[in-house]
Formats: sequence, structure tokens, C-alpha cells
Amino acid sequence: MTTLQTTPVPAHRPSWLRHPRQLALDNGVLIGFIVLVVALSLATPYFLTTGNLLSILVQSAPFVIMAVGELVVVLVAGIDLSVGAMAGLSGAVAAALMAQLGLPWPLALLVALIATTAVGALQGFVVNYLRVTDFIATLAGLSIVSSLTLIITQGNPIGIAADAFNAIGQARLLDVPAQVWLALCVVGGAWIWLARTASGQHIYAIGGNRVAAYRSGIRVRALRTGAYAFSGLCSGIAGIVFAAQLSSADPNAGRGDELSAIAAVVIGGVSLFGGRGKVSGAVIGALLIATILDALVLLNVPPYYTQLVQGFVILLAVMLDYLKRRDQAV
Repeated sequence: MTTLQTTPVPAHRPSWLRHPRQLALDNGVLIGFIVLVVALSLATPYFLTTGNLLSILVQSAPFVIMAVGELVVVLVAGIDLSVGAMAGLSGAVAAALMAQLGLPWPLALLVALIATTAVGALQGFVVNYLRVTDFIATLAGLSIVSSLTLIITQGNPIGIAADAFNAIGQARLLDVPAQVWLALCVVGGAWIWLARTASGQHIYAIGGNRVAAYRSGIRVRALRTGAYAFSGLCSGIAGIVFAAQLSSADPNAGRGDELSAIAAVVIGGVSLFGGRGKVSGAVIGALLIATILDALVLLNVPPYYTQLVQGFVILLAVMLDYLKRRDQAV
């Protein structure tokens, strides 16, 4: 009688133990953020203080809002280079309406947000209906909007005397700055839209395969135009926060911030090819950039190293995205 020999079945291991490489690729930004926080906590005793952590949140709040708007555009395989310029336009319009026309602050704020949303929708129309590439359309938009801001302000800051308006950037609720609560509202709203609604799922479908989305009955051009309009709205909100923080509209506000918004999205693991990415990724990316900038200040690093460090972080994020897509293709 022969005895059958059986090979022992290995015990089931969690996926994170079986695929540590994939775990690192999928959560590389979060892991990097945690490592950075731990390293800074050991490097300087001032990093983990309540005041410094709140300062990071305050500085990152408008960039988080802009990054969320940029995220939606990137998800539909587009790009918006005008988000920083539109932030400057929003504050300038609101301040000019209050200071020069005497409009009440809620009406001035509403008009400013309508203006930036309309500019975003117009850019989306040019991209999706007139077939102009998004890079060219939004680059032209950046130039036009920046000029409009200078025309409105005449190149000089416009003071804002409305205390209720300034409270958006200076007040606290439950000892947390108001702009942080505002950023949380924008993040929560975007998450609900993208994760819990049909149109949000259509956004991902368009970025994944535009032709297949069109053939399945999705209104591709309308939704892509809406993505640019949403980006304009988020930029307008960020511009209101900038103006409220300073109690004035700076004609140079938002200039160059489009790079930070795009960097936050890329660092957050959002694919520049569209169709893949999370709101949480854009938030972590923005917080990572703000933390790096804060670290450079705490460590007394000269400010002209800022762009160098940010560039290396972006390059690392793109490399992680490439490795992730290569592994998925195998």
C-alpha cells in the first residue's frame, strides 16, 4: 500500500506581506510623507509644535483647494495652467467690487466666484468644442487673466475693509483656522462627487478611455468642460482665501501657484494620462509640499533651494507612477 505524500499548503498571508513592492508603489507618497514627518521631528524640536502644525495647515489650505480643482481636470486627461492666475483674479474682482463700487462682501464674493467659474468654463469650451489643445488654451488663459488682474488693480494692492470677508482667512472655529475648515469642505464635496455620483464615475471613465466613454453614452465634451469650470471655481475660492489672509488683493497673488497645484496632483499619485487618482492623493501632495517648504524654513535653508527640492520630489513621484504602471502592464 503506497502512501501519498502531499505538499503542505502555505498559510495564507495578507496581501501587504505577499506584495511589499506593490504596497510601496501604491502608498509611496504617504510613506514618504510619514518618513519626512518623523525625520523633521528628530531634526528640529519646533516641527511638532501646535503652532507650527497649524501654520502648515494654514499655508497649505488654498493650495489644497487649487489642487482639488486641478485633480478633476487631470482625471479627464487635461491640464489647467491658469489656476494660479484665476486665484489672483478672484481676489482682485472681490476687492474692487467692495472698495470701488461699494458692494456688500457676500455679493462681491459671489460675483468673483462666478467670474472664475465662467473663465474655467470658457477654457473648457475652447478645449472641447473648438478643439484647441488644453496646454495652449490654458496658457493663453493664464496670460489673459493675469493681465485682467493687473488692469483691475492697476498694479497696486486693493485693501479690504470688510471684517466678515477677512474672517475667511483670519478667524478660527473650534481653535482651527477658518480656511482649513473651508478646504475640508471643498475636499469633502469633491470626494462625494467623484466617489458617490454617476457624473463623478463618468469623469474617471472619460480619463480612462474617452472613445469608449463616448460610445457608452457619456456626454464627454460637456463633462470635460465642467471639469475646467470646477477648476475655475476652486481657484476662485483659493483666491478669496489669499485675499482674506492679507486683508487686500495683491495683483501678484497666485502667480506661479499653478506649478504647486500641478505638483501636488502629480506627487499625490494622480496619473497625468487621466482616469486614475484620488482626492486624498491631491491633499497629501499639497500637504507634502507645504511640509517641505516649512522644513526648509525651520532648517534655515536658503529660499532659492525651494524649487530645486520641489523639482526632485516631482521627479520621484513621476518615477513611482511609471513603475506602478509598468508593473500593472506586466
